[in-house]
Amino acid sequence: MSKFIRNNQGVMSLTLSQIGLIIATGILLSAVFSTVFLNDWHKNSELHNIGTHFSTLLEGIDTCFFENTKIYYFPDKNYEYNASVSTEYITLNAKGNWDNILSNKIRFVKKTFVGSVNYNWSSGEEFHIFLNDTYGKFGNETHPIFKKDINSVKNMILDEFENMSYFYAINPLDLDIQKSVIMEKIYIFYDNNDDKKWDKTNDEKQNFILIHQNIK
Repeated sequence: MSKFIRNNQGVMSLTLSQIGLIIATGILLSAVFSTVFLNDWHKNSELHNIGTHFSTLLEGIDTCFFENTKIYYFPDKNYEYNASVSTEYITLNAKGNWDNILSNKIRFVKKTFVGSVNYNWSSGEEFHIFLNDTYGKFGNETHPIFKKDINSVKNMILDEFENMSYFYAINPLDLDIQKSVIMEKIYIFYDNNDDKKWDKTNDEKQNFILIHQNIK
């Protein structure tokens, strides 16, 4: 009888050890999984913050009442990520710990022009040069577009933007996160006078936001 009791205690001792090992293993696995998922959550949160900061900076430049330029630098991270833009969004992607893709798409408050080699101009300076080459006026405050060309310029800008919106909706422009992004608020000035003497009391102006990079 005593032998039976001793054997039963041995079995119970072994069972408790196994239970303890299972619990310890569970805690370890839980810690590992928590760390992995927390890392992905943290990375995803950082991508969202980058996109939000980018969009907020664009919103800030839109509130200016004059032409303005701001430079944006993507922050360095201890992981690789990429960014692309369309006229309505910035999208940031990074690889997760399970080979999944972490993706954040942030909408712009105002639709923007995206400058690239796909169009006749890619910066504010090039745009004004393009206007001068095409219409004989830079479209700035000192060289406004003549009345006879106002509708033509407005229609050209509308067509450019519609084409750009369609193109980049399908083919977002990949940004080089190692280089700065240039954000510009551009004004086009129009002279509504019938004669060639510009009267500021009868002027008109149009503006838009442009994003571009100097990739060289």
